[in-house]
Amino acid sequence: MAEHDEDMAILELIGHAEALKRVRRRGWDLIGVDEPESVADHTFAVALIVLLIGTGRPAFDLRRALVIALLHDLPEALAGDATPFDESPAVSVDEHATLFQSLPRYSPAAAAAKRRAEEAALRAMTMRLSDGLRRLIVDAWEEYESNETPEARLVRQADRLEALVQARYYESTQPGLPVESFRFRAEAAVEDPDLCRLLELIDDPPPPEPSDR
Repeated sequence: MAEHDEDMAILELIGHAEALKRVRRRGWDLIGVDEPESVADHTFAVALIVLLIGTGRPAFDLRRALVIALLHDLPEALAGDATPFDESPAVSVDEHATLFQSLPRYSPAAAAAKRRAEEAALRAMTMRLSDGLRRLIVDAWEEYESNETPEARLVRQADRLEALVQARYYESTQPGLPVESFRFRAEAAVEDPDLCRLLELIDDPPPPEPSDR
């Protein structure tokens, strides 16, 4: 591939990725969050958690984990952010509030549709890149989806933990939001000992330090 063509392909991918700043996390929309975060906001926070927790671990490829964290939601720039309830667009806001008080599960059809849409988006976004860059991006996304390596597992668990942190923030600014499903998802997914300790602190913080004043 000519250098000019490669540069244009990289700029095209950057342009696609920029859209993640404008793709709102759909789960927050469904429960009525005012000004919900974007997918790009979420991606940054997940990568930060992975950096903080993964640094210094023996036999752990931190660079690989950060690549996975950075790219795990990249296809959503074109495919959008699907939720377990997207097969039921007629569900009302009140019904969504009820659904989000339990552990949501994708139906097989919804999971398959999400996978197909994101695979197609990733192909479209990377088709003009060099083989090396394309394989880096596609392999990282597929590694996250398969959830079979230590790096992918940490990223996936950090993803669930970050969603709970965000849920508690929204709950503090909009009391009464139905956010318990984010707690259930985190509890079901997080197994890493370091992340488990953080999970416990989110809803059971230590008492404040005594003030000298």
